[in-house]
Amino acid sequence: MTDYKETPIVELAAIVADHLQQYGIKVVLVGGLAVEIYSANLYLTKDIDMVNISYDPPAAMNNAMAEIGFIKHGRVYTNDTTLICVEFPPAPLAVGDELIKKTTIVKSDSGGKIPILLASDVVKDRLTAYFHWSDKPSLVQALAVMLKHAIEPGELKQFCESEGQAESFSRIVRLHQTAKERQVDCMMELESLILTDTINQL
Repeated sequence: MTDYKETPIVELAAIVADHLQQYGIKVVLVGGLAVEIYSANLYLTKDIDMVNISYDPPAAMNNAMAEIGFIKHGRVYTNDTTLICVEFPPAPLAVGDELIKKTTIVKSDSGGKIPILLASDVVKDRLTAYFHWSDKPSLVQALAVMLKHAIEPGELKQFCESEGQAESFSRIVRLHQTAKERQVDCMMELESLILTDTINQL
């Protein structure tokens, strides 16, 4: 079995994506690791979430992943040498009710290629979790990516309104403006900012 004990999570994601590509299995990175990459490590995760956009059957995924030492247990693939697990959320690739048509590629330190959502779509993905489950950490993550990539709230207005979240959009504008004014640059400060805003709105 391959030992991944010293393999960073981004490198492992590149290994998985490259190996699956050899079998014609196309995946796109979403979820927490996409946030970690786009927030420049402000947020950290131990999970790799990739959507199988070529709709390959479970048997094909299981066989390909087994070749690199990852066995499926429940919904996730694990390897005894690492705490990192891999999951393939079901296709289609979408955020909210919006289908994703364009993605991009990021490279690991060793040059491995990882297909990934655009930064703006990672923000939308995190906001969707916040909208539907009132998940405050997802709002923190969305703001972190917005700040790192100069994504202005106005770029998200149509998406928020289409999700029936006009009131939440106003809050995003307010939080984003405050974070920029205070030059917030860590997750703890963002969490504190959101907590204070929540209390102020009571």
